[in-house]
Amino acid sequence: MQIANAAFTSELLYRTPPGSPQLAVLKSSKMKHPVVPVHNSLERQMESNSCENGSLNMEINGDGEVLMKNKSSLYLKSAEIDCGISSKEKTEDNTTGEGMKEDGEDPDNDLAPPRSDSSSCRPESLWKDDKEIIPTFFSTMNTSFSDIELVEDSGIPTEAFLASCYAVVPVLDKLGPTVFAPVKMDLVGNIKKVNQKYVTNKEEFSTLQKIVLHEVEAGVAQVRNSATEALLWLKRGLKFLKGFLTEVKNGEKDIQTALNNAYGKTLRQHHGWVVRGVFALALRAAPSYEDFVAALTIKEGDHQKEAFSIGMQRDLSLYLPAMEKQLAILDTLYEVHGLESDEVV
Repeated sequence: MQIANAAFTSELLYRTPPGSPQLAVLKSSKMKHPVVPVHNSLERQMESNSCENGSLNMEINGDGEVLMKNKSSLYLKSAEIDCGISSKEKTEDNTTGEGMKEDGEDPDNDLAPPRSDSSSCRPESLWKDDKEIIPTFFSTMNTSFSDIELVEDSGIPTEAFLASCYAVVPVLDKLGPTVFAPVKMDLVGNIKKVNQKYVTNKEEFSTLQKIVLHEVEAGVAQVRNSATEALLWLKRGLKFLKGFLTEVKNGEKDIQTALNNAYGKTLRQHHGWVVRGVFALALRAAPSYEDFVAALTIKEGDHQKEAFSIGMQRDLSLYLPAMEKQLAILDTLYEVHGLESDEVV
């Protein structure tokens, strides 16, 4: 413990994966768990190698942070709706979107929401009908499930899906960067396994369905560490996150209860008594509702405003249905080919 404390600073705990906005962190004074950073070779390799051959496009900004190049986000959608002004009301010089920069032009500002020449549409807050609109973690993600456009036969684009998965990982950091580290490692590890398959032939494996069907035909779909097995556990992990966020959206103010309900409906049936015990222990260190929502703000203190609660409802109402639709497509795929497993870990 002494060596670890001397080697690492506490700020390492709050680093979030690429593709997510800079967020307020949980107040350590209210968290009772240790502040020893949890880093493993998998996460370090994930960041340094940029998911092998860069299929999840990343770059390094001036501050040394890894950033996603894909800047499509819920915030852009909100800005287009809330800040869009018809040409009849404004001259062409003031139309929204003129001030936006192309991807890659300004890497130091890659995480910032789209900018506009209109003074009423600021990154910190927007205004519509005299009501403040506050951005949240989900509206400022660089890539999101709601941005994914399905291709022919409900095909889910592999690269966009994996980028969206990676962008939601920081939610686990907000629940507790130490106690939820095993869950985060599992999620990131499965993303990496699917990506390793994808980069071997990006054209052939352009959709998740193509990857699964290729391994089914090759007879390796249910082999340990296959991309199909990794995707199976990845979708299970995403269902847990979706269930938790749905509980919060529906008004559950007790984070432990929300997590326990989501776990009971999703991952619990696939875990043995040892893993269940680990999760039960992690629940005890879950933050309060106030600390959790505070960690999802872009500007410190926004969570105390009524507009932030409205914004969370708005953003989750876009995010969760899109996530659920894609998970349902994968469920059908696995059921049709008998790929679901009752194995307990």
